Amino acid sequence: MVAALGPGSVEAASAAPPPRQLDGCPFSQSPNNFHGHKLSKSQKPEKGKKKKKCKPAPAPPVPPVPPVPPVPPSTACDFGGEAPGTVYSAIPTNFPACDPPGSQAFEGGPVSELGNGVELSSTGILDSLTVDFQVFACGVSGAWFRDCVTDPGQTFIHPITANIYAVDNSGPVPEPGPLLATVTQNQAIAFRPTSSPECTGDAEGAWFNPVNDRCVFSSPQLLTFDFPPGTVLPREVIWTVTFNTTTLGSNPIGGNVPCYEAMLTQPGSPGCPYDNLNLGAFTYPESPYVGANIDPNGAFVNSPAYYVYCDGGAGGTGRLRLDTAPTGCWAGFTPLGEIRVT
Repeated sequence: MVAALGPGSVEAASAAPPPRQLDGCPFSQSPNNFHGHKLSKSQKPEKGKKKKKCKPAPAPPVPPVPPVPPVPPSTACDFGGEAPGTVYSAIPTNFPACDPPGSQAFEGGPVSELGNGVELSSTGILDSLTVDFQVFACGVSGAWFRDCVTDPGQTFIHPITANIYAVDNSGPVPEPGPLLATVTQNQAIAFRPTSSPECTGDAEGAWFNPVNDRCVFSSPQLLTFDFPPGTVLPREVIWTVTFNTTTLGSNPIGGNVPCYEAMLTQPGSPGCPYDNLNLGAFTYPESPYVGANIDPNGAFVNSPAYYVYCDGGAGGTGRLRLDTAPTGCWAGFTPLGEIRVT
């Protein structure tokens, strides 16, 4: 089950220039006489008098056309997957401007591996997987829900593993098949920003995001995992991500590290950032934009805790499996990922 909050053309108009005038001479503005002039009989000079030489007066300056303001990007969140090679996408093109998604915690879940089973729009050679992570970690002090302080541009590095599995459809429900591709990359992840004073009440401790005009407790991070060439994908795959936290992962980090010890001994210490890293999950309108979800009501989860699963652990714990239920469960909370091929 997903946790909604916390680690648990414009046209410019300009005035038309005034008609061109001739010094002391009438001027026809008909198209055929635009560059000449004709004098009426009453305006012809008397005999013996010298004709007045008519010279065009300098044209008055044309007012400058005001600059065309840029067209702001659309904030609609009902389209995506437009990049070349995209064969599955649940991430809107305008994702930063969309309403913030829910998210599933790893350390606070507890969840050790999480992802989704998807049907690709076409096969191809695996290129990359992009996933939305929601970062609740503060860089200097405080917590996601209170007095968070982060220096501008502050980041942390953490290794994260992305996996692509085949789908085994031999049983009553889809199961993970052979591991087709895996890659572990050190990802540079930005801490969430400092708490904003304008975020009050239930939003106290959040930061104000001017892009989507919301007070939010986490910041979105689209992380891309590039795979070595050579893996030809079938039409159905399961994508997942996994990483070590204090107590979870293939090799839990444990508490004998400075960030954890500081959390226990120094008031206001923000703790270990990897323990405050969640996977974004939300079903935006019309998503997935490319491809399809194998189970729109489910996700693939590996957790040691029975209460994380929608079936209360009846289908087993401690292994990667489909977490689904007839109603509710992951409905409305699609894990946010995008797969591209070459």
